[in-house]
Amino acid sequence: MPTPEFILRLREKIGHDPLWLIGCTAVVVRPHRPDALGREDALAAAAQSSSMRAASAPMVGSNRSLVDLEPWSAVESGAGFESDTGSEDVLLVRRSDDGLWAPVTGIVDPGEHPAVAAVREAFEETLVECEIERMAQVHVTAPVTHPNGDIAQYTGLVFRCGYVAGTPGAGDDEAADARWWQASALPPMREVHRGAIRAALRADPLCELLDGDRVIPVSGPTSGPAA
Repeated sequence: MPTPEFILRLREKIGHDPLWLIGCTAVVVRPHRPDALGREDALAAAAQSSSMRAASAPMVGSNRSLVDLEPWSAVESGAGFESDTGSEDVLLVRRSDDGLWAPVTGIVDPGEHPAVAAVREAFEETLVECEIERMAQVHVTAPVTHPNGDIAQYTGLVFRCGYVAGTPGAGDDEAADARWWQASALPPMREVHRGAIRAALRADPLCELLDGDRVIPVSGPTSGPAA
């Protein structure tokens, strides 16, 4: 979808100055199926990842470089890519601005609940219906400089979502493609998106709190009343 109207109105007042926004990420998962893309597709995507340095790509932090251009596994117990199977598939979109694959991301509209925004963005970008399973991560991004010079920084709320219905496809101009990928053989992507997927696939039900590269410790509920 195009830049939200409320941001355009704000930009008329503040120009390119930094703008703090609430973002949402929908990591949509399903049980593994044979039609999911795998290791060979991830290798092919890695060979095409130089497009992120194009003028249309946003600059995240100090540069546009990827941490790693190799395929990777989000399965914590996995041992690389010896197997082309995985217990879950992850829905990814190929972004139209930098050509990289990523989970569904978007901006929360004023007054909109972030969970509602995540489900909405998933359908708008991929034509897939999903439902919220849990919040997986809260993070703060590095400053992002968009091609037009606008600077923004985001509080990112990551939701693990379960697949409900629909066949993936590019639903708006932000997505060039949308496909299911095996969680054990994912294409190169920005580190913030890798972290979101890892958090969503982790068995720990507690939400991960991420401040840059630092994980803020979270204590689970204690049993029984406090002494």
